[in-house]
Amino acid sequence: MAEGERQLREQHQAMIRDLRARHARIKQCGPDDAAFDEQYEQLVACAESLLEIERMLPGRLAQPKRERAEKVVKWSWRGQTVVAAALIAAVLALGHTAWWLVLLIPHLVATLMGWSVTVTVERFKEQRAISIGLHVLCLLVALVALGVVSAWWIVAVLVGWVAVGAASEGASQQGAK
Repeated sequence: MAEGERQLREQHQAMIRDLRARHARIKQCGPDDAAFDEQYEQLVACAESLLEIERMLPGRLAQPKRERAEKVVKWSWRGQTVVAAALIAAVLALGHTAWWLVLLIPHLVATLMGWSVTVTVERFKEQRAISIGLHVLCLLVALVALGVVSAWWIVAVLVGWVAVGAASEGASQQGAK
């Protein structure tokens, strides 16, 4: 367990213990006691702060994982943009027909658009999986463009683009809600 996670859990447990202790003290006081009102106000304040911590706790616990996923997603899209640009240069340098640019330029544009993907706490695992799927798609694009596999695989590339694009858009829209 990470140090930050352990501290958050310890803070949460300390607040629960404090709330129990305040509850026990208020049970010992009668409603007519002078200290009852003060103890009750402290109990309510403690409960409110505990509720606030519990509301924020899942996001704070997921933050380190989200940050790692954000790096993976960001550098996946950027790396694939570089690969797309290199493929364009390779296709032209190898003397392949310029028709391959019809496949490679949209691929380059799509990877550039992926730079704007925002990684959210709610969807960071899904967004990380999408960026890994992007690597598979880019490998297929490279194999097709360089003539390693049949040009018929362009159909799979198109399906892959639609899948990655739809998943990226869906993850971005759901994360924005």
